[in-house]
Amino acid sequence: MLLRHIATMLLILTTGTAAYARQEVPDDSFQNHGEVTVGYRFTDIKGYRPQYLQMFDLRDGFRVQNFIVHGDARESSNRFADGYSLSASGLGGEPFATADLKVAKTSLYDLRAQWRQSYYYRNQNDDVVLPITTVASGLSKGLTDNHDWATVRKLGSASLTMHATNRLRFSVDFYRNTTEGSLLTTRSLDFFGAPSYWGTFARANPYPLVAPLNDDTNRFTGGIDYSWRHWDFHYRAGFQTFNETALLNPVSNGEVSINPAALSAMEPLTQLSWSQTRRMTTPVSDFSYRGKLTNTIEWRGGYAYQRYRGPATLDSSYSGIAPGGTGALAPYSVSEGARASLTEPYHSVNQGLTWQVNDWWTVNADYRYSRYTSDTLLNIQSLFNGTTSNMGTSDVSWQSGLSDLSINMVFTPRPGLVLSPGVRLSWFDIESRENGVVDEARTLRTNHVRPELRFGYKPWSRLSFKGGLNSAISDKSYTAISPHTSVAGHLIARFELLPNLSIENTLRVVTSELIDANYDNRIRSNSVMLSYALDERFSVFAGFTYDSYFAQGNIVYARGAAPLTSTIRDQEIHRIWQAGIDAKPLRFLGIRASGNYDRLTGVGEILGEPPAYGPLTWPMVTGTVYVEHPKLGRFSLDLQRTYYIEELVTVNNFSANLLAIRYTRGF
Repeated sequence: MLLRHIATMLLILTTGTAAYARQEVPDDSFQNHGEVTVGYRFTDIKGYRPQYLQMFDLRDGFRVQNFIVHGDARESSNRFADGYSLSASGLGGEPFATADLKVAKTSLYDLRAQWRQSYYYRNQNDDVVLPITTVASGLSKGLTDNHDWATVRKLGSASLTMHATNRLRFSVDFYRNTTEGSLLTTRSLDFFGAPSYWGTFARANPYPLVAPLNDDTNRFTGGIDYSWRHWDFHYRAGFQTFNETALLNPVSNGEVSINPAALSAMEPLTQLSWSQTRRMTTPVSDFSYRGKLTNTIEWRGGYAYQRYRGPATLDSSYSGIAPGGTGALAPYSVSEGARASLTEPYHSVNQGLTWQVNDWWTVNADYRYSRYTSDTLLNIQSLFNGTTSNMGTSDVSWQSGLSDLSINMVFTPRPGLVLSPGVRLSWFDIESRENGVVDEARTLRTNHVRPELRFGYKPWSRLSFKGGLNSAISDKSYTAISPHTSVAGHLIARFELLPNLSIENTLRVVTSELIDANYDNRIRSNSVMLSYALDERFSVFAGFTYDSYFAQGNIVYARGAAPLTSTIRDQEIHRIWQAGIDAKPLRFLGIRASGNYDRLTGVGEILGEPPAYGPLTWPMVTGTVYVEHPKLGRFSLDLQRTYYIEELVTVNNFSANLLAIRYTRGF
């Protein structure tokens, strides 16, 4: 419904702009042009429709797929604007919709407004018997993640730049970002002051919950830009707000956890109420400059500052059946409340230098230091079974400082050859304190070294190479998947066999390791693409991509019954075949067709458990036939055919046929 209103507003705005132009300026003051594409889509989905929506989210209905109108003043005859443009796409229900407006007058002002809307959808089938786990007797479902979402994100912005002189400009900017929708998530019922035996129950029983989501970010800034000789200065100041509300509710009354074990079926959740809020505000300050000290030396730098502050709240209560201190099942009730005050200042300063030593040698050096601090003053209390009350006050502080130094050189010793060696040095300090006492488990300083080499080589006009190689070493790892060593490289080669026939190959290799956590990650990828264009009326392409992925590492559970460690392993091979053709056999008739065939083999699993996912097949073919006439416009038919097959979790499989009828007309 919102998109329909926006489409109507855009059309009214366009009509009104044209009417205004007719009333206030001569008819020949603007050269107006435009194009509009409208259409209707039909869909035929068989199988698990939510999986189709997750991957495509293309639905039936009328669409304004593309709308563009722009005008240019002839010889700047219009005193209000030299030109304008208004464009929109995806209106009427597409997963991604946009609208842009630009109006400008040379040396006077520049007005721009943008709007974006994106739908995100995920819904795996959780209410099925799956082959990936052993289902306990009497239960009707296996172990799935129970994490789905259906959200819409809207981004709007408007900026106005005013030219006081050729050197001095003022600007005003507004930005708004909102996210709305509903999530399906899981939550373990742990609480402040829980007895030690509660940890086993909390770890084994994550309960599915529905979470309506609503958050918004608003940013308003004003700025000044000044240019003087070879120097440019920029400053922005303003404020930003962030508000978030999350409410958690059970999926159904008396639900059990997602754990398919027999004991979990006797531990229902009879009631739950959960509310979380955050409201944060911050000033915004951003200064940057760039200029030349001499004809061969450029200096740049900047400073940014933010300080989020605000309250956060938590109110929850829940009850059900769980093992008590003796292990016997018994009713329980928990209520918990928390009030927190958060302060999060952020500082970032950067300095950079470019030295043009000579015509073939350039040196770049950049240093950046950023410091982020999070201080939380928390008051929390919980009540367990109406008798055991726990209260606490905590002052938690996180401080992180990052120093990053990057030095590289660019050599062009001969035409067609570019070499860029360099090194990046990083020092990362994290310190955590609780009530003034340093938490050694969360405090660490790490040093990181990354030498690298980038290059480009074009020995002759039809052959070119470009790529890079880098290695990285860290003396410590903050997390179990922060690698100690990493080596990565990529190479892109392009060869034009003929002026209208080319072949391009892309190779990528990554190897990362962390011995302490048994973490090993290896990626090998290679793709080749062949393109041929006989003339503007006929072209074809074909390609093949091969990806090999391997990752494994130890996982450690924080609480619960032994064993607390296990190993996760993921190994897969991904092959993609693709081809396409674009032909115009007749003057008014054109054909386009493309297709790809994806085949994934391999499994992902936790040691000692059956695989969580495995091989899948996903082909898709798209064909378009169009007829166009210079005066009547273009009429197109689009047909898409796809199907999706998982070999382990077959309930997510689907097939789809899509037919779209489009009409494009320029004006």
